[in-house]
Amino acid sequence: MKFRKQILYFASILAVLMLHACSNTRKLGDTQMLYTGLGKVDIINRATDHDPAPAVKLCKEVTYYKPNGALFGTKRVLPPLGLWTYNYLKPKGKGKLANWFYKTFSSNPVLISKVNPEQRCRKIESDLFGIGFFNSNARFTIDTNAKNNRKAKISYFIEINKAFTINKILYTTPAKYIDSIITGDRENLMLRTGDNFNLETVKSEKRRIAAMLVERGFYFFKPDYLQIIADTSASPGQMDLLIGRSAVTPSYACHTYTLDQITVKMTGVRTNSIPKAVFPDTVYYDSICFTGLKNYLKPEVLAQTIQFRKGDLYAISKHQGSIMRINNLGIFRFVKVRFSMNDSTQQKLDMLIEVVPKDDVSLNFEGFVETKSSGFSGPGAEITLAHANLGRAANKLQLKLNGTFEWQWGTKTENNLGTNSYNLGIKSSFVFPRLVLPFQFRGQSKLLQTKTAISAGFEFMNNIKYYRMTSANLGWGYQWKRTQKITHSFFPFNLNMVNLLETTPEFDTIVNTNPYVKKSFEEQSIAGMKYDFIYDNSTRTANSTYLQLSIGTSGNLLDLIKSHTSDNERPYTILGNVYSQFIKATLDARYYTRSAKKGVAIRLYTGTGISYGNSSVMPYIEQYYSGGSNSIRAFVARSLGPGGYQPEESNGIIDQTGDIRIEGNIEYRFVISKSLLGALFVDAGNVWLLNTDEYRPDAEFKFNTFAKQLAVGTGAGLRFDFDFFVLRTDFGVPLRTPYAGETGNWIKSVNDKRFGILLNLAIGYPF
Repeated sequence: MKFRKQILYFASILAVLMLHACSNTRKLGDTQMLYTGLGKVDIINRATDHDPAPAVKLCKEVTYYKPNGALFGTKRVLPPLGLWTYNYLKPKGKGKLANWFYKTFSSNPVLISKVNPEQRCRKIESDLFGIGFFNSNARFTIDTNAKNNRKAKISYFIEINKAFTINKILYTTPAKYIDSIITGDRENLMLRTGDNFNLETVKSEKRRIAAMLVERGFYFFKPDYLQIIADTSASPGQMDLLIGRSAVTPSYACHTYTLDQITVKMTGVRTNSIPKAVFPDTVYYDSICFTGLKNYLKPEVLAQTIQFRKGDLYAISKHQGSIMRINNLGIFRFVKVRFSMNDSTQQKLDMLIEVVPKDDVSLNFEGFVETKSSGFSGPGAEITLAHANLGRAANKLQLKLNGTFEWQWGTKTENNLGTNSYNLGIKSSFVFPRLVLPFQFRGQSKLLQTKTAISAGFEFMNNIKYYRMTSANLGWGYQWKRTQKITHSFFPFNLNMVNLLETTPEFDTIVNTNPYVKKSFEEQSIAGMKYDFIYDNSTRTANSTYLQLSIGTSGNLLDLIKSHTSDNERPYTILGNVYSQFIKATLDARYYTRSAKKGVAIRLYTGTGISYGNSSVMPYIEQYYSGGSNSIRAFVARSLGPGGYQPEESNGIIDQTGDIRIEGNIEYRFVISKSLLGALFVDAGNVWLLNTDEYRPDAEFKFNTFAKQLAVGTGAGLRFDFDFFVLRTDFGVPLRTPYAGETGNWIKSVNDKRFGILLNLAIGYPF
């Protein structure tokens, strides 16, 4: 053993010496220099009467550039292994593994010429000018490494001069109707007197005013036709702004335009490349001309998605909304909209919509392998058969079959329900591309997306350690969008009935010793409604937000009927089962500093379920749990809580659930290579009960103690991002448990029995 340690020690030293001995500049060209990091950045502030923070931030952003081996900032922290791989491990053959390793882990050398400090200095001056700090200047020096003149850092020296502020905002005298509209928009102007001049704000306002004019029918108007002239001669350090239409604006851009002929033309072939006849039929419906739709789609279905009619004033929102609504039908693989000047007059537009259909019927198969904390593992599969254009009305019928088969390695017991665990399920749904309502809703045509869904499903679950169970569900709901960022979903009817068919002695022992848990399994007939609100602007490249708010209820209508018609005492039943009565609300808020893949990602998840009336506890399937690959990754799924409760022996999925869940996650995501990303994360949270449970001490939520019962974990992970799917591995390490150990709640030693490294394998990002 001692000899093996010496060998490992010697090999480690040898590897370090080899890495240092290998020169990372030997393969550079004669005039090339390796960039090793940012030197010093000296900023002299002459704008003493203005806040220099925006200018300083700008300078730091422009000078920021990561060298090889940098982890977080501009300093080299790690050995430049990617550069070493690039220089010395380039494969000579066509071996797939060697080429994959090289492409994944190699990094091109970061050269001084690539950083281009001269251009960065010019950009600093330009950007400072853009935020009002006129006449500022920047220069740089290249600091060569004393030991190797092929390596160098870059230092910057920046002088920030006095900022100019806005003194007055004036408008040109209106000469046409369009000028009056521009002048009348002054209340919406984002430029304010007293503010620092900001070139980007000026450009943004030109784009906003131009978009406002296009929305009001000025189809050909562009931001270039607006001018915002700055006059700096009024007083030192101040300027007047003059806003108005450019003198070179063409006359046709100063007129509003209305729609004349609207034509929809279906062409092309289906996605399976089998040619289909293009019918020369022409049908007029609601002033719209349809060509080529015969035997494929009813004209009235497509007419409902088009927000223009003959004589309507052009509006960009209706233009984009029509494209979005047509795409949301899900039956076209190509949609193109063109506007052209009508030959009869100069103030009318013809609209042509070209569409190419998809295949109506699709069949998808998905296979996977899953592992669970209970020790079970096995394959699963999902088969989906869908018809996207049933009844020539873009109605979608979907049938989904899914199943998983699991077995547990090790000793089997006689108390198990069979030899294997498995789930078998069937789900079906019928989706209408409109809101099917018992009354007329005229505002439906103004919505970007509308859907009505009817769904039904049945699942059989055999968990050999605990139970055999069936679940049947039936739902009817609506989904709509008024804007691209906001989605509403409302299910006025949602029925879910769960029945325990058979249980094991181990399961019976657990639930019989805890009436609270037993009752949660008895009351699993859910009949109610649910509403979801989603705000998502994560398509932005920086500072994006995702917010989901869900509110659901169960049993209220049934209870109203039963309380007036039943002679029995509570709890009332439906179809022989006790129905649940509760209200449940959850909030999932996320913030991304750069994007969902890079930068800092923050999530806060909270949820509460309150039982009342016919129920004394929340049904088990509606309770919260904590831990797992999308929760607190240092702990096994369902292994935390509730509160500070610690079971003598973990029951896996039975008694570690709660009525309240609070979790927070923060994750730093960074790029390692083109298809490999890394992450560092910290997770915290737990679940709690609303009411006291004598069988689970310290499980109740209390404002003065819940913070002391938070579990905390940290770790690191890799994301293999192949665009079409993401394979994620996260290694979680527990830092704090909700219950106290020998050293308190915090884990202070690797010898603590609570310490361990947990590997999470998952598909997709955790949030």
